[in-house]
Amino acid sequence: MKQNRLFLIVAAALSLAACTKLEVSPQESGGEARTFTFIADFDGGSSTKAVIEKNAGGKPQVFWENGDQITVYTQASGDSGTQKGFEFITSLGQNAASASFSYTGDDFAEGNYLAIFPAATAGRAVNFTGTDEVYKMAAVDVPSSQTLPASGGFDKNACVMTAYATSGSKALHFKNAVALLKFQVSGSGITSGSIVAANGDLISGRFRADLNISAPYEPVLTAYNQPEFCYVDFAAEGGEALSEGLDYYVAVRPTALAEGFKVYLNDNLVKTVSAAELARGTVYNLGSLSLPAGPKSKVLTFDFTGDPLEGWPTDQNKNDFPHVEGGVEYTYPLDGTDYTFVLADCGTATNTAAQLFWHTSTHALVFNAQKRYLGFPAIAGYKLTKVVCLNKSGTTTAKFEMVKSISPTTDDPAESEIVSPAQVWSTKGISYTYYLSGTKANTRYYQYCLVKGSVGKFTLIYEPE
Repeated sequence: MKQNRLFLIVAAALSLAACTKLEVSPQESGGEARTFTFIADFDGGSSTKAVIEKNAGGKPQVFWENGDQITVYTQASGDSGTQKGFEFITSLGQNAASASFSYTGDDFAEGNYLAIFPAATAGRAVNFTGTDEVYKMAAVDVPSSQTLPASGGFDKNACVMTAYATSGSKALHFKNAVALLKFQVSGSGITSGSIVAANGDLISGRFRADLNISAPYEPVLTAYNQPEFCYVDFAAEGGEALSEGLDYYVAVRPTALAEGFKVYLNDNLVKTVSAAELARGTVYNLGSLSLPAGPKSKVLTFDFTGDPLEGWPTDQNKNDFPHVEGGVEYTYPLDGTDYTFVLADCGTATNTAAQLFWHTSTHALVFNAQKRYLGFPAIAGYKLTKVVCLNKSGTTTAKFEMVKSISPTTDDPAESEIVSPAQVWSTKGISYTYYLSGTKANTRYYQYCLVKGSVGKFTLIYEPE
């Protein structure tokens, strides 16, 4: 974005329900191919749409940007099931409040429409039949990792808008499907942060958009057993520091909050907000945020991608490490301090060889079977609040959660034991993040294996209590 772009300043709880009208007019383009054009403009109000600049009168106004894309799904290809999205794109010499979005082809037919910004052309489940006048669009993403422009603003990919139209009206009225958290930073060297729902409420990930087509039209992002998270991590583009005095925004999924949310900068807790909900189309002003003056969080990275440390069980010597009730302690020296890990099976395991070990060739900590525990170091005066795991598993089914203790039986830990829910590690080579709730200082917590896999690195964040 250009540095002169400004996000519209609005009061907390101001509705962002802007209507974007798109008129449909098919035009012959030769042969069987036809060009379908939506004329899009912004009908007053404010919006999370990508670009907001000052108009000729010096006031903030919403503009389309060259190359903006929307995806339109049409009922003509079926009432429900997986459908191909049609990508409509605009070409502009300069940003404008009104723009023409076009698609050319012989496979688009007029009918009822569902539409989304930002565009996503991959096939997705779309249901025009609906129940109680609610249409449904699957695979709507509110990214758990968002990149903020260094010059201020928000991640375009996170600011989801949806729309529908009947074949008779041929006008799409876009409404925002997310809430926004606005803040500024005070101080230098702030490059990243997080918004974390304190009770594990789902504020990012992949959802289904339920679009109530009765007046007033309202989109609702509904959980449906896809990767969904209680947090949003954000960072400045290019690894730069966030600038003082600029407005930044993080998009979150609207939801009720059992215990509010927490705000972190550079992995340090800087604010706790007791909001009961995050409402769609609302901007919440968090004010100016700065790093704490007192003790900072400890950020410790333990690397298992090298040769095993002396004394640790490996794939070569695992027969020398039978199961021991409560697990066995192992030392990992880091920056002049010896940190203690615990490797353990469930309480009643009778293995004759270690099933959690440091592999000499794959260079990873391997959970060679399920129902294994890795106990993280306990640190006096600090509580473990975040665990980041680099996935080195060769499968797409590795599954782990974070728990309070080792189970005395072969059963999986009870729900009351879980401090961060299970995630399936479907992609090798990326990191998976866990935010732990209800932890205490000088207390050991465990990674529990539900489906076997392996880890290359752990980054552990400990908050001062």
